[in-house]
Amino acid sequence: MALLEKLHRRIVDMGLVPRIIALLPVISTLCALFGFISIAILPMDGQYRRTYISENALMPSQAYSYFRESEWNVLRGYRSQIEEMENMTSSERNNQMGSWLQEFGTKTAIYESQQYGETLYGVMHAPRGDGTEAMVLAIPWFNSDDEFNVGGAALGVSLARFFSRWPVWSKNIIVVFSENPRAALRSWVEAYHTSLDLTGGSIEAAVVLDYSSAEDFFEYVEISYDGLNGELPNLDLVNIAISITEHEGMKVSLHGLPYDQLANNDFWSRLKILSLGIRDWALSGVKNPHGNEAFSGWRIQSVTLKAHGHGGHDITTFGRIPEAMFRSINNLLEKFHQSFFFYLLLAPRQFVSISSYLPSAVAFSVAFAISSLNAFINNAYASISLFSEYNLVALLVWFISLVVSFIISQIFLLVPSVGLLMTISLATCFLPLVLSEKVHISEPLSYRLKNVAFLYFSLVSTSLLMINFAMALLIGSLAFPMTFIRTIVVGKSTEHEMGTKSHTSVKTESRDDLFEHHGDTVLEKAKKRQQLKNLLLLVLTNPFISITLFALVFDNEFHGFDIVNKLISAWLDLKCWNWFVLCIGWLPCWLLILASSFESRSVVVKSKEKQS
Repeated sequence: MALLEKLHRRIVDMGLVPRIIALLPVISTLCALFGFISIAILPMDGQYRRTYISENALMPSQAYSYFRESEWNVLRGYRSQIEEMENMTSSERNNQMGSWLQEFGTKTAIYESQQYGETLYGVMHAPRGDGTEAMVLAIPWFNSDDEFNVGGAALGVSLARFFSRWPVWSKNIIVVFSENPRAALRSWVEAYHTSLDLTGGSIEAAVVLDYSSAEDFFEYVEISYDGLNGELPNLDLVNIAISITEHEGMKVSLHGLPYDQLANNDFWSRLKILSLGIRDWALSGVKNPHGNEAFSGWRIQSVTLKAHGHGGHDITTFGRIPEAMFRSINNLLEKFHQSFFFYLLLAPRQFVSISSYLPSAVAFSVAFAISSLNAFINNAYASISLFSEYNLVALLVWFISLVVSFIISQIFLLVPSVGLLMTISLATCFLPLVLSEKVHISEPLSYRLKNVAFLYFSLVSTSLLMINFAMALLIGSLAFPMTFIRTIVVGKSTEHEMGTKSHTSVKTESRDDLFEHHGDTVLEKAKKRQQLKNLLLLVLTNPFISITLFALVFDNEFHGFDIVNKLISAWLDLKCWNWFVLCIGWLPCWLLILASSFESRSVVVKSKEKQS
């Protein structure tokens, strides 16, 4: 304590406190820059680690894989008949596939959803198990690109036939044929845990197959692993998928990058994979799901295997990946728990853990907290009581903005008119400029609105850090320009008396004196420049406009306002929280900053000593 007191006296004697207070905007900006820099240095040598298998029982590629050319003719036979099913109805396809599964002893059932159609699934009971645990092999009839998954369906039924002849299984195997890898598969997963009669026990892991080509050969395998709402599968499952794929002689791709772009293994290739990984993690469920996302929320570790190109690997080689993965998972005596659940991949064999990347999102949260402190104390109204009407009004406006944001989220869920939403968002940005001569607020209220807005955003960002790091980082970086919006003060001073225990009189400089000293023209030009700057920042930081611009610039999957439509459908179909993060987390803050952007009138605050 003595050391702290000495340090405190030293800081006061040097006059550092006023200097630090004056530099709060700079410190906030430096925190945001630190957030970017701390992420950008992760691909540098020494900042990342090589992946490894934490659970020794998995033992990937330790056993010989038997799904080879002997199964090729069986697979071709199924594929030739499945090719004719593309134009059939879902019911006809499922009936035909169900009859094939039943031929080798699989118990089948059809789950029918009024909204998402039929899903066929079959359960193969483990000869050496007690029926309490299961592994899932999921094959959507149409993949994430809406292509008929002919090769995947042929592989699915061929692998099911192949697995039925093996006596080694200690976990049940469930084969699922859903209409698509999005809502239909998600609906089946929810029904499996709530209402289905035919079940196979607790699902430990799931592998989704995507082989849309009708050809025998492919070039490389893309592995998708992002889950909904910030969830990721246990790193051990991703590691065994990569290890088995490479052991079988195939190249691995991540986040849609061709495998040859991953082969460089330099700083820039690692940085690109890292950036795409954060983008896909933040927008998981909003982007076209690959299938593994459907299993999020139930402690099910899942990945999607997708074949790409035309190369030298045959389709049975692709089938050996799920075979070897199932044999590894079959060895587990407990759930996946040894390895990491929070990580970022820089390459198929390189990763960083949460302790390395979390400081970047923390930095943005701290940056908003410092901006909130700056809006509270770095002005002429810092001495106003915490229980003054300005603070109370600011809290009331925050509550109203929260209610308005929630109502907006519900309205556009019920009536998803994206054009109207974007029009309202853009038009709202112009309100402070259009109403500059008619609507004014008091200067202390403007600062208090900013104080509440930035503090609330900091709390939202902090809450998201552990749940959904990528989303916290994304909205933090996109919304940070809000901190550069300045209060525009015009008009004559008004008096406001407040009773405090201090004799100190705090007041702001009269803007009339400034006009007399500098001239009307100079101040009017400065005012117009600041108004235009505020307008630009309001447009860029509006949550719906900002996320749309981000998607258009950094992801070629989205076109126009497509991402807003997908945000809404992701919530309705997959219960993906991104829509509500924008509406309940970001939008209220933006509305508060919008209110603070109206021209303000300065206030002279006089203090009176209370009579004792």
